[in-house]
Amino acid sequence: MPRDVRVALIGAGSAAQVVHLPILKRLPDLEVVVIIDPQERKARTIAQRFDIPNVHAEIAALSEHPEIDAVVVCTPNDDHEAPVITALELGKHVLCERPLSTTSESAARMIDAARSAQRQLMVAMNERYRYDNRAIRQFVTSGELGDIILVRNTWLVRPTRRPRRGWRRDRTRSGGGVVMDLGASALDLAWWVLGFPAIERVSATLHRRDGVEETAVIMAAVAGGLSINIEVSWELSDARDEHAFYLLGTRGSARTAPFRVMADMETGLKDVTPPLTVDAARLYTESYRQEWAEFLRYVRGEKEIRVQDEQIALMRTIEACYRSAEEGREVTT
Repeated sequence: MPRDVRVALIGAGSAAQVVHLPILKRLPDLEVVVIIDPQERKARTIAQRFDIPNVHAEIAALSEHPEIDAVVVCTPNDDHEAPVITALELGKHVLCERPLSTTSESAARMIDAARSAQRQLMVAMNERYRYDNRAIRQFVTSGELGDIILVRNTWLVRPTRRPRRGWRRDRTRSGGGVVMDLGASALDLAWWVLGFPAIERVSATLHRRDGVEETAVIMAAVAGGLSINIEVSWELSDARDEHAFYLLGTRGSARTAPFRVMADMETGLKDVTPPLTVDAARLYTESYRQEWAEFLRYVRGEKEIRVQDEQIALMRTIEACYRSAEEGREVTT
């Protein structure tokens, strides 16, 4: 049987309360033993709700808990580096909410710290753990869809779901608007499905309000002529959000929402969509559970540590997107 895993939570905001704590409290052989948040009164209220015994206001208090195996960092984007590096230097594995940081330089420092500590630093890109996205990646990796020509990822949410205040609308804290909120994950998924080919050039158009972009269109040119198109917005006027991934190859295509894979076989074009093991309505929430299952395999030593160097390149690409929008031209990465 796997040994018990003891976890510390740094940052008690919405991601911690809505996503991580409900999952962690249901996992067997795992205990959340510490919450660390500068708003100590709020943290104590959350600790009581989830039956967590220890609360601290300062990251330095992590050193008082040598029993902790892993840390999940849910602080604002600009406040990831200090807790991540502190936890790594104390010998803890770290799951950090996306994006890893607001700059590529900061991301590089965290990756270097993970390499030196020989601990897993995993960025919470939960879209990688959706069953439909993982199935599409397998088709791409196997070559069954031929050479990939185009990848398009659209993530549009209604204004009722956009952040109206707080650090996500403060560019100095978030690093940007919808590009950091949704675009980093959307670009990461497209790039991951393709196996992280070199991105050569990007062009981006941003529509800003109150200092941060609320809609963005990103076009990334990949070596070999492949194109990645990303469309993200907080401003969709519709009855429901639109979240769809589409991929076109020389011998087939794949998409989500609805999930479908078509392949050109010897007998003609065939629907080769594999059955989902989870109801479509639960794909998003289940992805977080699968993300935690993967992270815990690293923590328990069941999987070899993997340094996520691609997160540095992802941040460089996002920085290039902002330069492109500011300068009104295509930018080389």
